[in-house]
Amino acid sequence: MPITFFNKTKLLTVKLRNSITLAILIFASVQLSKAVVHPSLSLTPDGVKEIKASLGKYPAFDQSFAELKAIADAALNEEIIIPIPVDGGGGYTHEKHKSNYYAMNAAGILYQLTGNVKYAQFVRDMLVKYAAIYPSLPLHPAVQSESPGKLFWQTLNEAVWLVHTANAYDCVYDFISVKDKNYIEKNLFHPMAEFLSNGNPANYATFNRMHNHGTWSEAAVGMIGYVMNDKDLIDKSLYGSKKDGKTGFIKQLDMLFSPDGYFTEGPYYQRYSIWPFMTFAQAIQNNQPDLKIFNYRNSILLKAVNTLLQSTYNYEVFMFNDALSKTIQTQEIVYAVDIAYKNDPSNKPLLDIARLQESFIVSDAGLATVKALNAEKIEPFRVHSIYLRDGANGDEGGIAVFRNGKANKESCLTFKATSHGLSHGHYDKLSICLFDNGHPILTDYGAARFLNIEPKSGGGYTKENHTWAMQSIAHNTVTLDEISHFEGKIKVSSKFHSDINYCDISKLDLQVVSGTEKNAYPGTTMQRTSALVKVKSFEYPIVIDLFRVTSSTNHIIDLPFYYKGQLISTSFKFNRNSSEMKALGTDNGYQHLWVEATAKSELPNSCFTWKTDNRFYSITTLTDSNSELMLNRVGAGDPNFNLRDETSFMIRQTNRSNHTFASVIEPHGLYDLNREITVGFESNVAKIELLQDNVEYSALSVVAKDGKTYLFVAVNSNFDSAKKRTITVQNHTISFVGNYYFAIYKN
Repeated sequence: MPITFFNKTKLLTVKLRNSITLAILIFASVQLSKAVVHPSLSLTPDGVKEIKASLGKYPAFDQSFAELKAIADAALNEEIIIPIPVDGGGGYTHEKHKSNYYAMNAAGILYQLTGNVKYAQFVRDMLVKYAAIYPSLPLHPAVQSESPGKLFWQTLNEAVWLVHTANAYDCVYDFISVKDKNYIEKNLFHPMAEFLSNGNPANYATFNRMHNHGTWSEAAVGMIGYVMNDKDLIDKSLYGSKKDGKTGFIKQLDMLFSPDGYFTEGPYYQRYSIWPFMTFAQAIQNNQPDLKIFNYRNSILLKAVNTLLQSTYNYEVFMFNDALSKTIQTQEIVYAVDIAYKNDPSNKPLLDIARLQESFIVSDAGLATVKALNAEKIEPFRVHSIYLRDGANGDEGGIAVFRNGKANKESCLTFKATSHGLSHGHYDKLSICLFDNGHPILTDYGAARFLNIEPKSGGGYTKENHTWAMQSIAHNTVTLDEISHFEGKIKVSSKFHSDINYCDISKLDLQVVSGTEKNAYPGTTMQRTSALVKVKSFEYPIVIDLFRVTSSTNHIIDLPFYYKGQLISTSFKFNRNSSEMKALGTDNGYQHLWVEATAKSELPNSCFTWKTDNRFYSITTLTDSNSELMLNRVGAGDPNFNLRDETSFMIRQTNRSNHTFASVIEPHGLYDLNREITVGFESNVAKIELLQDNVEYSALSVVAKDGKTYLFVAVNSNFDSAKKRTITVQNHTISFVGNYYFAIYKN
């Protein structure tokens, strides 16, 4: 009978006679120390001494300290106000409770570092006032969430409040009298911990959920548990409400991250959830070092920080799924970088990120990072091409990120073929985005939300997040019959994931990925192969994109490209609806697309060119007599102006069962207003032609204007990177090894 020990936890695996394996987690009844030393969450007594001795030595850290002191001092000069909750996100009461937890957190840290009792008195007085009202508070009146809080409109914000306040309480714990501690814990912290973890069925489900809301709740309950030396709360946060290890923080580390450190909800929510993951992990490390939390699962948390930093362009986080614009300078990534470096000082490139952030946590981790930044030789943090698997076991598709060029200006292609991404996922299998010259070029819409702007749906997601942003037509991928993938049903989509057939990033100038989706539409297979290619005929890397749709029945097949910039020219004549526009459809996102212009191309190639900043971009795509071309704009069916004004170039095929969209996306030229120079505003693609397209291969020729012809062959089945293959194209026999071929076909 195999037995494995995980620190304080014994994992007993018993193989039953009927071949079913039952894993039972038996937790050793090891009590925490009766005399917990405070502080012990983000600060430690040794860390406090070192920070005091270091103030005045490191200007960047001194600045972070000064900013924290300014928050605390401003709060001390004002009356303590604990308003009865009324507003949703962004309203007065929401923002006041939010500023209160920031003020308490700042004051608690200032008490530790200055010894001035006024800061501790402030925290104590505010906690007493919260304790006076919390037990009698009803659920929040702004009904916008399935799991409403009491102080806030959702329990998520309540958990964030408790994470910050737990740190404040930890810092002033020894100052507060036993009588006041008993009052505060009885009327505030224990009721709040119970409310978050078991206040109602929705809260219980959230606490035990594999989701960022669950992470925040578990971190909050666990951290206040450490401060109060409450083993029951700590074990529940680590191992779930039933303490059986089937849920809880440890299980989240197993389930929410792939082996590559990719977070299943996408980079935006990886950015948000990395805050409680790393903050709670640091508290665990300080209080239960035997758990070796930063070594758990091959150091998955440390790996996740690096993966998050790689999921950026020009230091802005990729906007997959529900997402808003965020950079590496957000406070959650500051926390993640400082804590990651403290617990893995061998990761020197993190210091480069800390240098760019110019901000530090006022904690043991922040000081460790800034000291190293001043003492160590900085190794540049370099983003690079990467393939990130999705799913707990790395077998639920993944993300490919291709890069070529100078840092912060490089061409970058992303290819998304993942699982749904939990409640924040979108219906966009096999979607792509393109970045170049420091800008997003082909974009992902992200989320329809005005965070904490109360007049806009209470600061939450607008209804257009579902009717537009999540729908397939809002992304650079195929939609059939004006119906989203999986009919826009999360219960169906969550059962499936796309598959990556192959991904090769071994050669800088030729990076290729292929993915397949077989479940988005009944009886239909979608397969996309995309390559980022750099050759002499083109000034910058180009994208070759083949999107095959094979189905048992005929469909309307749409492929949009959402572009950032201004239309320059087209190779086809279009009819613009300049006096009256209509929406493209009635549902599934189509009701939000104005049809600005339509066209039919008489040529086998159609070219669409636009300008972004000082560079031109062209999409050259195959068209035929059945092709319909459209220029669309987001904003129809949006009476409250909740949607951004974004544009797309769309290719539509009607009454087709099988079709392959073949396109080349090309950056080119220069538009310099300062010097009044315009060069290269026309595409360098002379012609593209699909020479072969079947279940085995797709072969695309790309003729450049310098006369060179390039051949790209994508393998469509029987994928094997070591397999020898032979294909005949226009009486030319080509042999190659692997899943794709690219070379000069004719000079």
